[in-house]
Amino acid sequence: MVARRIALVKPASAADEKVTHALQLFDSILWAFQGTSSRTSWTVVAPDAADVIVVHEADPDEQIAAWRLQGKLIVEFAVAEPTSAALVYPFRAAQALALLERLDTQLQAQGEPLPPKASAADPWSFVETLRTIREVQNSEAWLVARDGKVASLWLRADGGMYAAEHATVQAIRRGTMQLATLNLQKSPFPEGGPTPRAGTELSWFAAYHASAALAPWLNAATRYRVTRWPNFGLIRPLPSHIRVAAALASMPARPDEIAARANVSPEEAIRTLNALAAANVVLGVEAEVVPVKKAPTPAVQPRGGFTSFLRNMRKHLGLGT
Repeated sequence: MVARRIALVKPASAADEKVTHALQLFDSILWAFQGTSSRTSWTVVAPDAADVIVVHEADPDEQIAAWRLQGKLIVEFAVAEPTSAALVYPFRAAQALALLERLDTQLQAQGEPLPPKASAADPWSFVETLRTIREVQNSEAWLVARDGKVASLWLRADGGMYAAEHATVQAIRRGTMQLATLNLQKSPFPEGGPTPRAGTELSWFAAYHASAALAPWLNAATRYRVTRWPNFGLIRPLPSHIRVAAALASMPARPDEIAARANVSPEEAIRTLNALAAANVVLGVEAEVVPVKKAPTPAVQPRGGFTSFLRNMRKHLGLGT
């Protein structure tokens, strides 16, 4: 069986709920018909790792053109007629499956797909997947993350919950588990499985341990501030985590300014900022405009000086000299 990789991209500025529903329908079709073909299986992944990328026809994202140049197949869908898009929502399952067969034939003509990137070259793949599924908001489905044939953890398809054995949870928290090597597949949550935990915990430690470099969606020239405190009761943070969060809560800062302000190492500052960003509690802000203070207006001095002023007041009040 040939493994194909497909990405479903939601426009950042999608105001029409039909766009979200169309992507959820396509995702459900992929899941429902997984394994029905004896030759091809489709796995939903992040765009950078995908062979095929599904986008809305009106999506202005400049990355779409870059993906085309990389040789990825771009499939456009629409939510209204008239259109030249490959699919128009609401579409039938048979239409989506016929499209997948055509895409598979086209990929086969181009040659077998390249193997996924090695985790050392793509340490952010798992974190990017978490960010992608959080945007899709499909809370009805579950995914299983496998290391080879071994099920390592289960993840709700909106990223809100995950479940794993105690030893796996501890490995995730310590950073000894190579999350970037895991392969995510649709799978129902097993009856009697591990107790589900908040997805924020997984996002935090996945991003914190991913790399000492700034996360690819953050900008070194941007100032960031904490919009709300993360669930530190769940995360059980180090003192350095609290200092970085407190520093960004009091005043926005660029990544290179955080270490000095929070009194932590530069690596610790970047890793904690990455974790805060993955937990969706930081926001980039514009440069703050410092208000210009007006020079104080000089006090009006009475004519003749202060002595003359007092003399006139005494005379006016009949106090004599």
